[in-house]
Amino acid sequence: MSEKTTNLQLRYRGVIADLQAKGMLKQEASIKESNIWSVEGMALKLAVHPKDAKKRRIRSTRYSIVLLTGLAILIPVLSTLRPQPAFAWRWDEDEVDNKDELDVQLDGYHARVETGISMQERIVLLDRLIKLFKVHKRDTAALEEERSQVLADEQAVQNVSDLSRQKAQLLFKQAFDKVRAGDFAEAQKLLMDAEHLNPADKMVTDLRQKIDGVVVVMAQAPLDPTTGDLVRRGVAEYLQNEPSKSLNYLLYAQQKDPDNKSIPDLVELIKRAYPNESSDMLDARLNLIDQKLQKALEKIYGGEYLVAAKECQEVLDLEPDNALALTRLGSVYYAMGQVKQARVYWTQALAVDASNDVLKSFLQQSSTEADRAPAQALTYKVQKGDTLMTIAEKIYKDRELWRKLYDANRSYLKNPYAISVGQVLVLPPGVTQAQ
Repeated sequence: MSEKTTNLQLRYRGVIADLQAKGMLKQEASIKESNIWSVEGMALKLAVHPKDAKKRRIRSTRYSIVLLTGLAILIPVLSTLRPQPAFAWRWDEDEVDNKDELDVQLDGYHARVETGISMQERIVLLDRLIKLFKVHKRDTAALEEERSQVLADEQAVQNVSDLSRQKAQLLFKQAFDKVRAGDFAEAQKLLMDAEHLNPADKMVTDLRQKIDGVVVVMAQAPLDPTTGDLVRRGVAEYLQNEPSKSLNYLLYAQQKDPDNKSIPDLVELIKRAYPNESSDMLDARLNLIDQKLQKALEKIYGGEYLVAAKECQEVLDLEPDNALALTRLGSVYYAMGQVKQARVYWTQALAVDASNDVLKSFLQQSSTEADRAPAQALTYKVQKGDTLMTIAEKIYKDRELWRKLYDANRSYLKNPYAISVGQVLVLPPGVTQAQ
């Protein structure tokens, strides 16, 4: 063999020795016996073919060089590779890192507490943990102590909430007292404090929003006793969702004190809040009391007694001692057959106007009269299958009195034969119920 081949063999044996030292090959003999990769095998094949020996020797030498070079590169790389440890993952609150199941659950609970959960949810989770710990015979003292503390904290919060609601209710009442006293700005402060203590109370929030608008227009009721009283009552009715009554008070206050520029603004405030509500002002140049008394008289003549009574009562809300309103309200009840109640109002009117001879005559003439139909209803709600005839028969025991029903409800009924279920009819008194 040539010197070059000898060097390759020596280099090859060195590589093989290195591989054996690293435990990658089992026996050196298995390499020597290989007819494909062994250099000795190559040499024997070259001896069989003398003509091509030179070419085969060159080719074999090249293959050996390539193979040995590749091995020389791969062996250091392979020697650096080590088996990597396998990691197990758990889709739970936390990753498992050499912890048992209970520790994992406990860590998960602590993580949820840190993120922020309700006290009730904490109690539920603690109950589950305590149950698991008991099953695995683990100490539950720390968990039970924490549960007791959470329960105590929850009760404390509940007590504070109850106290807050009670204090908010007290502030609410105090605010209304301030409204009735005419101090709207102070009422606003009290309602703001009540809302802060109990923000879930929608009533308090609604009232606070209303009083905000009032204070912008008028922080304090007028000092004039008459006008101030009307304004205070008007604002109180507005806060209690009685826009019609509120407008009555404020419009009358406006007429009593036309120089006060804030009262018209209050009127506009309420009209904007309740666009479908308005007080009947037939003529702004006429006194509101006079207009309502005139309307009551017209309704009495028209048989609309309930409407007439409403107008008289609204006058008495504004002027409790109005003798004419008391007189006409008595007349309304007399027309409806309620003689006793009529005499009550006439007596009150005579106490205000002692020289009224008409009232004296009314009381004298009615002194021996009794109620004509004391048990008779003043209104009737139409039921399925009703007609004016059947209603007249049911109420008066006389079908022919249906025309009186129609006349009393003419303003509501366009056609005497077209009444609808649920419609409310006025039952005109003055007709003797059949025995």
